Amino acid sequence: MAKRKGTAANSVRVVLAPADDMPVYDPSKPDHRLRELVRLLARQAARKFVKAEQEGATRNRLLK
Repeated sequence: MAKRKGTAANSVRVVLAPADDMPVYDPSKPDHRLRELVRLLARQAARKFVKAEQEGATRNRLLK
């Protein structure tokens, strides 16, 4: 195992600098981040649905 030199920082300071130009919001154009979020949530819901259906089918098969 490597020997520690004790040079690790005790605390870290993070400074957020504002951007020079703000992105322009155009309500007539769909926000790509929102579309990606909706797709992600839809995929997650579909996975949960399929898993529940598979578990239900397994449970029904075992009860017969």
